[in-house]
Amino acid sequence: MGSTARSRTRPAARADLGRPFRWLWASAAASNAGDGITRTLLPLLVVAHHPDPAAVAGLTAVNMLPWLLFALPAGVLVDRADRRRIVLGSNLVRAAALLGAALVLADDGPLAALYALAFVLGIAETLADTAAPAMLPRLVDERHLERANGRLSAAQIVLNETVGPPVAGLLMGLTAAVALATGGALYAVAALLLLGLAPLARTTREPAPGEPASREPAPGKRAGGMLGDIRAGLRFVLGHRALRLTLAASALYGVVFSAAFSMLVLFSARTLGLGETGYGLLLTAGSLGAVAGSWLAPRAADRLPTVRLARWSLAASGAAYVALGLSRHPVPAALALAANGVFMMGWNIPVMSLRQRLTPEDLQGRVMSVSRLCAWGGMPVGATLGGLLAAAVSVPAVFLVGGAVLSAGALLLLAPLGDDRTTDPGPQKHSDLLDK
Repeated sequence: MGSTARSRTRPAARADLGRPFRWLWASAAASNAGDGITRTLLPLLVVAHHPDPAAVAGLTAVNMLPWLLFALPAGVLVDRADRRRIVLGSNLVRAAALLGAALVLADDGPLAALYALAFVLGIAETLADTAAPAMLPRLVDERHLERANGRLSAAQIVLNETVGPPVAGLLMGLTAAVALATGGALYAVAALLLLGLAPLARTTREPAPGEPASREPAPGKRAGGMLGDIRAGLRFVLGHRALRLTLAASALYGVVFSAAFSMLVLFSARTLGLGETGYGLLLTAGSLGAVAGSWLAPRAADRLPTVRLARWSLAASGAAYVALGLSRHPVPAALALAANGVFMMGWNIPVMSLRQRLTPEDLQGRVMSVSRLCAWGGMPVGATLGGLLAAAVSVPAVFLVGGAVLSAGALLLLAPLGDDRTTDPGPQKHSDLLDK
């Protein structure tokens, strides 16, 4: 027990995540830059050719539809195939789709063609975002998963949410073809960078003493096919208390987050009296808080039990939403959003790392796909509930009610986990976890 405690308190700054992780991080950075550009660019193209709110809303729905349709099958594919090749192929598909669109959609953007492009990009994203985190336990020591996840999260926030949107606007000011081609080029670079992992693609960490080998059946001998593999993944998640309860909390967070975010623009305009620039600064404050949280969370995880850190971070995120709902001035509102960004990472990074530790190698893809489905699946519900609550009561009420529900839900849902070793494993034996 003494050696375990020392390994958990080793300063994260001393961790060398290794060359394979650096290749993965560089590839993820390029693809996140592409995400940030394309997610801003596609609505701009729709508005330019089809200035109808329903058309813009339809684009978002079509882009998110693959997560509902293909998330679980994508998890099975990720567990059956080479994950590096899946991410590489997904980036190549996105590059080809955007470079092709730069040739045929720049001057004229038929709505059906833009929807088709959004749907193809959504399918590729579903595969890439399921396979990439499932690769991580094979590339870094499990003691350093929080640090690795923190670095990947920081790249996503900076390039996808902060840098990408304004760059897309600048590129669109040149020509749509240039903007589309830039996004495609970034995905192509992301694919090329993954070639640095080629010599290590089949390398896995050595099993710990007593840890079972992968239980993945030999190819061609799976019972039940695709549906059987999906059921096996769901059984594992539902049968493991820590995974089951953290996924329930993730679903709750998705509902509250989408309800709050859908009303943030109205809160900024009506309650705080801000224009477009002020609204952008509010979003920037939240992004800066998330970047700070991606740095703080791995360090906090070295000193605190994983479940305790995640539980209180999620509850604090709810409190930050309440503080935002009570704000009537831009400065405290920005501080509340920044604090929420910090606590959001204090939840996301430890929980992602916990799931990676608790999941056997042959189930990583399916567990990741279920977690994505839980988080993303509740967002349309949350946006709808947020709109109904704002219409019935007020816009600030969305943040007050949502924050209170999130704090209470975090404490109630995660209280049964406590801080025991079955839900905060650190480097303990994998076989011990599978029996709990």
